[in-house]
Amino acid sequence: MPGHSSPSERWARIKAESGRLVAAGGIVLEEFDGHHVVMADPEGNEFCVAAGPA
Repeated sequence: MPGHSSPSERWARIKAESGRLVAAGGIVLEEFDGHHVVMADPEGNEFCVAAGPA
Protein backbone atom coordinates (compact mmCIF):
# COMPACT_ATOMS: atom_id res chain seq x y z
CA MET A 1 0.00 0.00 0.00
CA PRO A 2 1.59 3.32 -1.01
CA GLY A 3 3.06 5.36 1.84
CA HIS A 4 2.65 2.58 4.37
CA SER A 5 5.98 0.77 4.28
CA SER A 6 7.90 0.38 7.50
CA PRO A 7 11.20 2.16 8.16
CA SER A 8 13.06 -1.13 7.76
CA GLU A 9 11.42 -1.73 4.37
CA ARG A 10 12.37 1.77 3.20
CA TRP A 11 15.96 1.24 4.38
CA ALA A 12 16.08 -2.09 2.55
CA ARG A 13 15.04 -0.30 -0.67
CA ILE A 14 17.72 2.36 -0.14
CA LYS A 15 20.39 -0.29 0.47
CA ALA A 16 19.29 -2.27 -2.59
CA GLU A 17 19.44 0.80 -4.81
CA SER A 18 22.82 1.89 -3.47
CA GLY A 19 24.09 -1.64 -4.12
CA ARG A 20 22.84 -1.45 -7.70
CA LEU A 21 24.59 1.88 -8.15
CA VAL A 22 27.86 0.52 -6.70
CA ALA A 23 27.69 -2.30 -9.25
CA ALA A 24 27.32 0.39 -11.94
CA GLY A 25 30.46 2.24 -10.76
CA GLY A 26 29.22 4.42 -7.90
CA ILE A 27 30.98 4.78 -4.56
CA VAL A 28 29.34 4.92 -1.13
CA LEU A 29 30.74 7.91 0.76
CA GLU A 30 28.61 7.78 3.91
CA GLU A 31 25.53 6.01 5.26
CA PHE A 32 23.04 7.67 7.56
CA ASP A 33 21.57 4.47 8.94
CA GLY A 34 17.87 4.17 8.28
CA HIS A 35 17.68 7.46 6.38
CA HIS A 36 19.88 7.94 3.30
CA VAL A 37 23.19 7.11 1.63
CA VAL A 38 25.60 9.69 0.21
CA MET A 39 27.30 8.42 -2.93
CA ALA A 40 29.51 9.63 -5.76
CA ASP A 41 29.36 8.72 -9.41
CA PRO A 42 32.52 7.63 -11.28
CA GLU A 43 33.33 11.29 -12.03
CA GLY A 44 33.12 12.27 -8.34
CA ASN A 45 29.74 14.01 -8.42
CA GLU A 46 28.00 13.50 -5.09
CA PHE A 47 24.35 12.57 -4.69
CA CYS A 48 22.02 11.03 -2.12
CA VAL A 49 19.93 7.88 -2.29
CA ALA A 50 16.79 8.12 -0.16
CA ALA A 51 13.35 6.57 -0.20
CA GLY A 52 10.43 8.65 -1.33
CA PRO A 53 6.82 7.74 -0.64
CA ALA A 54 6.23 4.13 -1.57
